[in-house]
Amino acid sequence: NKEFVCRGYDYERLEDFQQRMLGEFPQAIAMQHPNQPDDTILQSDAQYLQIYAVTPVSDISDAPQLERVPERIKSFYRINNVHRFHYDRPFHKGSKDRENEFRSLWIERTTLILSRPLPGISRWAEVERREVVEVSPLENAIYVVENKTQELRTLISQYQHRQHHGNINPLSMCLNGVIDAAVNGGIARYQEAFFDKEYISSHPEDTEKVTQLKNQMQEQVHILGVGLAVHEKLVHPEMRPLHKKL
Repeated sequence: NKEFVCRGYDYERLEDFQQRMLGEFPQAIAMQHPNQPDDTILQSDAQYLQIYAVTPVSDISDAPQLERVPERIKSFYRINNVHRFHYDRPFHKGSKDRENEFRSLWIERTTLILSRPLPGISRWAEVERREVVEVSPLENAIYVVENKTQELRTLISQYQHRQHHGNINPLSMCLNGVIDAAVNGGIARYQEAFFDKEYISSHPEDTEKVTQLKNQMQEQVHILGVGLAVHEKLVHPEMRPLHKKL
């Protein structure tokens, strides 16, 4: 009945990591969900393995005093010397909003706090305690937009420092995914959900967060502009139509 966070090998897929662990514990029964095990499993004589992906929660912030710190250095500390990790479980409170599911989409966020930071001499560390909070639909929208902006910023920085050796596909895909978000509607769906007059008047306590979401979106537009400028310099002739579309 112990929990650990383990750093896999570079570029190792979760499925490969699971197979590797099951190879080390051949008698173990693999659990296929991240939910907390119930007492029947915790008190069982059998051995169970529950493996799922977690996201590092860095202590580094985007405070003004860090503006001059190169993006490559900040990127390093976002995933190194970290002692908190989280994973999310989406759910709908009450009935699902049929017009725009983002209005009713809550997140149950579980944060795992480790006994020592990762990575260290070892690739794993024991979980000391866990904290569970519920994230509102608006707070989740802010988190998603902020995270995507950060992903873009890191990727653009890598291309500005020529770290991808001519392969522009990751940047093309990332820019296209944000600008032309065909799967779930992207930012437009958040605008419909939270900038609506009805929502603002019925949730006066969210005024500050609505402003925060608007600011995050404006920041993302600025970063997209920088990304498109970098993309234009590096794009191959056969990919020009895609760039023009973006």
